[in-house]
Amino acid sequence: MITPLHRNILARHKSSLNGALRVLPFRSRALGVSRNVFVYEPPNMRNLSDMHLLYLFRGHEREFVYIDEDDSRSTTTIEDLDALISSGQIPPVMAVIPGLTSIDGKRHSMGINSLLPSADTRDGLGSGQFWDFLTLDLIPYVEARYQSKLSGGFRLAAGFSLGGYTTALIATAFPGYLDHAGIYDGLFMFDAQTDIRTNAPDEIWLKSAVPDAALGPAETRSPEALAPWNPAELVRYADPVTMEEIQETMFWIRSAAGDGLEGNHDRCKYFTALLREHGITAGFNRIPLHPDARHTWHWNDRFIKLFLLNVFTG
Repeated sequence: MITPLHRNILARHKSSLNGALRVLPFRSRALGVSRNVFVYEPPNMRNLSDMHLLYLFRGHEREFVYIDEDDSRSTTTIEDLDALISSGQIPPVMAVIPGLTSIDGKRHSMGINSLLPSADTRDGLGSGQFWDFLTLDLIPYVEARYQSKLSGGFRLAAGFSLGGYTTALIATAFPGYLDHAGIYDGLFMFDAQTDIRTNAPDEIWLKSAVPDAALGPAETRSPEALAPWNPAELVRYADPVTMEEIQETMFWIRSAAGDGLEGNHDRCKYFTALLREHGITAGFNRIPLHPDARHTWHWNDRFIKLFLLNVFTG
């Protein structure tokens, strides 16, 4: 269902874009419910013979296009993308922004097949099978619908925080699909859920309430149960064929400035080192985006611009 907020977002972007932002009410067989998906179409798309495809992941589908998601930004991610394309700094890119949380944004799926189905289908989580939603429903639909315009383009994904985790999961558990994966301040898992900084169980993934909707209550979680959804373990224990497929993706990872054990800097540093250990290309050598970088939409939007410029102009 398109809400007043969706309409306000569309109205803002109608006057600020050279391309077009649309809402796609997408019926998911895997979830058994409909999910709204924002789709950005680059300028003059009808006459384009080829373009690139970018998936954007966080939580609620509004976050990349809602100017008031926090008080740090003056433009939205899509307005920045449109400006890069319109100025000729990057080629045409279509963006697809699916929601991965409950409608109120409080219960997170993180893009995995949840262990516990939702008790109320009105929250938008449905069956909770979000991995199937992404890989069996949404991606095949987009590829089929825009097939004639995507034949020679890159497949990219970029994610912020939990969306960075989802991006890494697609690159490792759906290997060979993405050409480039951009991740800002990603909430990466450690191998076997052991925090390498403390040599203790990872409090975020094993004890926090954030993943409850997807992983169940903390008392039932175990490193073994999380292993199929752990990009670090998927890399470390990949068979040779799968490793070759993962190596087809170039990773671009940056973080907010270091802010102690509760931040994601060390997680980004850890995952980047793990990639290089296994011959997977990581495009950025320096992990913090900037000495003042924070876990805000302003800094994520700066990262997205940097990521795209590096992908397309080197």
